[in-house]
Amino acid sequence: MRLLDHFQRLAEWHPSAHASGLAQIAAALCCSERNARLLLKRMQEQGWIDWQPGNGRGHRSRLSLLQDHDNLRLQRLHHLLADGKLEAAFDGLPNAGRERLKQSLPGYLGSGRAGTLRMPFYRPLHALDAIHINRRTEQHIIMQICAGLTEYDRASEQIIPALAHRWDASADGRNWEFILRPGLQFHDGRPVRAEDVVYSLQRARDTDGPYRAMFAHLANISGNERSMKLQLSKPDHLLLHLLAHHAAVIVPVDDSQRADFATLPIGAGPFRLIRNNEHRATLAAFDGYFRERALLDEIDLWVVPLGSPFPEVDLHLAHASPDQVPAPDDSWSRIRALEQGCDLVMLNPARAEFSTPAARLAVGTWLRPAAAELAAKETRPMAFGMLPQWRHLPEQTSTTAPTLPAHLDLVTYELDSHIALTHCVADRLREAGADVSIHILPFPEFGPYGWRDWADVVIAGDVLDNDMEFGLYSWLAGESLVNQMMDKTARTSLAKASAKIAAEADASKRAALIETCFARMVEQAWILPMRHTRHGIDYGPQLGGVTLARCGWMDFRKLWLRP
Repeated sequence: MRLLDHFQRLAEWHPSAHASGLAQIAAALCCSERNARLLLKRMQEQGWIDWQPGNGRGHRSRLSLLQDHDNLRLQRLHHLLADGKLEAAFDGLPNAGRERLKQSLPGYLGSGRAGTLRMPFYRPLHALDAIHINRRTEQHIIMQICAGLTEYDRASEQIIPALAHRWDASADGRNWEFILRPGLQFHDGRPVRAEDVVYSLQRARDTDGPYRAMFAHLANISGNERSMKLQLSKPDHLLLHLLAHHAAVIVPVDDSQRADFATLPIGAGPFRLIRNNEHRATLAAFDGYFRERALLDEIDLWVVPLGSPFPEVDLHLAHASPDQVPAPDDSWSRIRALEQGCDLVMLNPARAEFSTPAARLAVGTWLRPAAAELAAKETRPMAFGMLPQWRHLPEQTSTTAPTLPAHLDLVTYELDSHIALTHCVADRLREAGADVSIHILPFPEFGPYGWRDWADVVIAGDVLDNDMEFGLYSWLAGESLVNQMMDKTARTSLAKASAKIAAEADASKRAALIETCFARMVEQAWILPMRHTRHGIDYGPQLGGVTLARCGWMDFRKLWLRP
């Protein structure tokens, strides 16, 4: 790149062939004549110039430019992309150049060198502090990097040992002991110790965040060598699920004090996060992982603009309307499923017009015809409850405009499907006579719920991960979106219902209690379900081990490439 910079300077000074002295060239290159001679020799070896030095008095040197500088720089950039050197390719480019280069990224996706898979994603990763993340991609990534005491196994739908190889509980369910595996290591080589577990769980319990309430009953957390003891203030039959949750992953003592902790977390999971920036996130297989090593050496998530064409050997995540996107050819495989979750509308009960369930339901029935029209265009089913199989909302719409405030502030975050629904909702509310302002926030700004005091209408969605029972429970017991929009009485009632769920030993009865809670939220119109999303994966014949998790991603540990 430095040689290219010198060539650019030379080209700007000397755009066409004519007689040139070495002293003039050295002045143009801002260097000594000796260095100018070396630079000219290197450029000639590259085939960029023809340099004929003058020999003797009266014989002037001649310089011809054989290459176009812009073409040479473009070739250099593409060589860097082919080598996977994104940061070097983007370094120093102006904004316009960066945008043009981004359009070239899909051509370098797919399988790289042996054991490396480059995958596209439409945005950089947000912060990866496990106790704060509340977006499915970041939740998935943290579970590839870190591990907890337990793990949820999708194949068996059961909790299995992870960092702890066994556990015991007292008859009353209040006292637990966990035994750590021997020889556990974090990615940086430090051993995983009991004090790391104490630190991680205490931090989850004592730090403000969306999951803090779920850890509040961990009254005492202690450890000695490889033995961990938990004393609970109340029985919790979902404790093993809680310890498998992404907010309960184990990190080294005081690691959160690192300046780059949220960008490059250290864990004991199957992959090390070795790079995370605006261009990509790179995960490398961790040889010290306590289970079977991942089959790929490296997974590189490249930030690729939405709508870019993709190469033949690749893996595509498909969301929102995946069936409208054709697979590249018949050799590709396709997996599709309905997401366990929904897009929804929530109304601020502090506004007099939204203070009662009847008023909120009236808005919901007014919005549904427009939402149904949008869903039909997107080939997406309408939602009547949080899950596709739930029918908690009556099948009714309204042609009578509801009573609305004169002005409404609508809030959502930067996700194309939510933005489309937000505009649909806004247009329908304008038909009812409201003046509407739309606020589309970056998710890091939306996630902390700083809008709760001034937002009138919130358009969002939630998708459950593999452990669906605990995902539903955590939506009720944690600081989820609905908790931000409920009044104090409703939040108190929901907290009591959540405690009752955790205290129930029978799984089928827990499931019934959970569904009752969600049905009640719909009946009270705390949430207005609008539509479900289909998601899926398209992948080429070179990629094996692809499975579809409930969150729309796949288990990175199982991916492999055919030679």
